[in-house]
Amino acid sequence: MTNQPNHADRAVVAAAFRASVNIFETMGTPLYAEFSRNAAEDQEMIDIAWHGMEGARPTHLFSAVHYLLLGDPSPPLARYFATLVADPLPPEGAYGELTGFCREHRGAILELMRTRTVQTTYAERCRAIVAPMAEVAREAGEPLNLVEIGCSAGVLLVFDKFAYRMNHQGVVGPEGAPLLLEGRLHDGPELFIPRIGTRTGIDLHTIDAKSEEERRWLLALCFPELRDEQARLAKALDVIAATDITLYEGDALAHLGAAMAEAPDPLCIVHSACLFYWPPEARLRLEDMLIEASLAREFWRISIEPSDTFDDWQKGRPTTGGAQPSASRKTGGITLWHYRRGEVERRFAGDISADYGTVNWCG
Repeated sequence: MTNQPNHADRAVVAAAFRASVNIFETMGTPLYAEFSRNAAEDQEMIDIAWHGMEGARPTHLFSAVHYLLLGDPSPPLARYFATLVADPLPPEGAYGELTGFCREHRGAILELMRTRTVQTTYAERCRAIVAPMAEVAREAGEPLNLVEIGCSAGVLLVFDKFAYRMNHQGVVGPEGAPLLLEGRLHDGPELFIPRIGTRTGIDLHTIDAKSEEERRWLLALCFPELRDEQARLAKALDVIAATDITLYEGDALAHLGAAMAEAPDPLCIVHSACLFYWPPEARLRLEDMLIEASLAREFWRISIEPSDTFDDWQKGRPTTGGAQPSASRKTGGITLWHYRRGEVERRFAGDISADYGTVNWCG
C-alpha cells in the first residue's frame, strides 16, 4: 500500500478516534479508549488507521493488533489485555507499547486490515433477535428458513441452540443448551424458540468456525476486557462448527437472489449491524431487489441496525448542534418487514441498548 491520506482524510480519522473514546468507555473497554485518546493526536497512528474500514477504523486497527497478540502473547503490550493475561496492567502507560508494537508490525497490521473486515459479533447479540423471531414465526409459520446478510461466522443463525432469560417467563430454550444468555425484554411478545429449517449466510468475508486462524480473527474482534464474552463466543463457534450452514462469500447484492431461491418457505431474511456499513445507494438497491422478489413469493425480514446518528458519530462526522450522543443511549432498533405481491409492510418493533442486552418493545 503506497497511497497515503491527505489532510482532510487525517482530520476524519482523528475525529473518529476522538469519538471512539466515549464509545469504548461506555462499551466497557478502557484500554481501547486510552488508545483512541492518544491516537487522535498521533499522525503515525492516524496514517495506519486510515487504511482500515470506514466507519470502524479504530476498531479495525486495534483488532488487528489483538489478533497478532492472540497468536503470540510474548510482546509487553499483551500485559494490558485481559483476554491474554489473568491480571492485566491498567490502561495508563499502554499507549507507548502500542505505538512500538504497531511500528514493528506495521506490515502485518496493514495486511490484516486489507484482507479482513470488522465483523464484530458476540453470542449476546442473539438476545435481541429472540423476540422478533418469535413474532415472525407466529405470522409466517415454522420451520423458519433463515438467510442472514452479513453473517460473519453465523452466530445469529444458531440462536435457537441457546437458552435465554429475558423476562418473567424465566428460562426459554433447549434443555442442556451450551449457553444461557441473560437480558431484559420490556413489554415484548411471549417468547418461544421457533423451529429452524435451512440456514444460509452471506458475507464479504465469511468466517469458517472450523478454522483456527479465522476463529482467532473473530475472537480478536472482542474487546480485550470482555474475557467472559470472548469465552462465550468461543462456545458459540463450537456450536456453529457442528451446524449445517450454507455460506456465500462476496457481495450480498450478487448472492441474495440465489440464496433466497434455494430457501424454502417460510423465509425470513435477517441482518444485524450490517447495512450500517452500506452506502445509501446499496441499501436502495437491496430494497428494490426484495420488492421485486416479493412479486413471486411472500417473505419476512428482521432488521437490527444502529441509527444514522450513531453511524455519523462512529465515522467522525459532525452532528447537528455540535452535541455528541452518548453510546449508552438507545443506538438503533428492531424493524420487522413483511413482503408480498410487490409491496412491503414495515413496522418499528423496538429499540435496543448498545450491548444488545435491553430491548424495549413497542411492536
